[in-house]
Amino acid sequence: MTSPSRQWMDAALCAQTDPDLFFPEKGGSYQTANKVCASCPVRRQCADYAQIAERGLSYPYRHGAWGGTSPRKRAGTADETARQARDADIRRYAAAGWDAEAIATAVNCTSRTVWRVLAAKPRQFGEAA
Repeated sequence: MTSPSRQWMDAALCAQTDPDLFFPEKGGSYQTANKVCASCPVRRQCADYAQIAERGLSYPYRHGAWGGTSPRKRAGTADETARQARDADIRRYAAAGWDAEAIATAVNCTSRTVWRVLAAKPRQFGEAA
């Protein structure tokens, strides 16, 4: 697997700024870093890079401001993205006729979670609301 290109980093405003702004001490603020990020021409690439680099990491293992986002915000975004992907898989397997136990095993959750996801969008499966 090749690593993602990092040429965009040359255009990043943080490369011209004190790096300590982007990695504050525990309890410190990301406010100044976010102001720099707000006008950065490669903000989107930076945020995308952080999501790739930090994939699978929980909040305590994420560090620094990337693309104008704090570690806590990136962890929340990653969790939501993972939930959406899991829920889409649950709905896809259900539409294919899988039972709740098989779906739960396939997506590594409980059958209760499967039923909760399916109950939230019943029309997607041709059921009457």
